[in-house]
Amino acid sequence: MEIKIEETEDTLKIIKSCRQELKWAFIIGIICNICLIYPLLKETPGELYFGFALFYTPIFLLIQCLFCYRFSYEVIFIKEDYVCLLSSFRKPNIYNAKKFSTKNIIKISAKKFNGSILLRSHNIFKKAKPIKDHPNYKIHFYFKEETEEYYAWGYEIPIEKALQIVDKIKIFLKDSKNIQFEKSEKQEV
Repeated sequence: MEIKIEETEDTLKIIKSCRQELKWAFIIGIICNICLIYPLLKETPGELYFGFALFYTPIFLLIQCLFCYRFSYEVIFIKEDYVCLLSSFRKPNIYNAKKFSTKNIIKISAKKFNGSILLRSHNIFKKAKPIKDHPNYKIHFYFKEETEEYYAWGYEIPIEKALQIVDKIKIFLKDSKNIQFEKSEKQEV
């Protein structure tokens, strides 16, 4: 995992890149898919291959996502009046990022959670909402109540690196008056 921080006079760009890990996860996912498909294709008649391909494609993609999700590119791009946040498997492109005004930021924090997302209860009959304080992400952005936006960044990065990044962001945004700028501390929830 490689985290690059590029700072100029009026912009800050933080990129988490897991190119090598993503490549190996993709190869392992392909091998797992081949191990699942080969025994089935041996027993399937030739005229059913097309139907089998249609049936198995979503399963193939699900298995690939299971292996590759942790290793996506994550980008924070901060300019004077807005913050762009992006997560992508391809090379990061700022034009596709979610943009938020820096005036709407309430708090930026780095937290380490004890526990798993799987242990949290969910009601499947309610509207799906993003899970706040996601335990696998280390850097959390909270926005004003009107928008009720929340964004998490830094999937499974070390908490020490997350604290350094949060401090760097807070120093860069020191002109904003609505962000809590106390020194970052390791928070465990």
